[in-house]
Amino acid sequence: MKRYGPLIVVPGALAIGDPGRHHLRLTPDAVLFRRGTENTGTVAWSQIDRVMLDVPTTRFRLPGLVSTLVIGALTFLTLDSLDLDPDDGSIEVTIGGEPTTAPLSRHHVGGYWAPTVDGAHRLLRHLIAHPEQRALLARPESLLDVAAKLARR
Repeated sequence: MKRYGPLIVVPGALAIGDPGRHHLRLTPDAVLFRRGTENTGTVAWSQIDRVMLDVPTTRFRLPGLVSTLVIGALTFLTLDSLDLDPDDGSIEVTIGGEPTTAPLSRHHVGGYWAPTVDGAHRLLRHLIAHPEQRALLARPESLLDVAAKLARR
């Protein structure tokens, strides 16, 4: 699966957060609130005013790689599984003027590289402001590349 910061390509959608736990799925027609494979809510894009991620960030460019290596080394040294799951962040979706907060599971321990979260916010604002662009969610790999470019601005 292709991933950039909190964004990850899943079959038929672009997800925000860990698709095995709490996340959002962005489809051309709607935003789906999910807990693993279970839908916990669906909202049409036309009802969404704003989406804001609240996740830890870092200025270090490769936080996922480093946290994976450190946890792997500690597991090897202790000869025991550390079973460290990252704490959930949250996501606030403003629907018809009313904010709704939901848990957002992260992919790794530690923060996301700050520009990737900024790029995700820019992409979400763009999708909300330009309904015709939501069709791009049918090809999430291409859209992830756009988010990466937006993060570098």
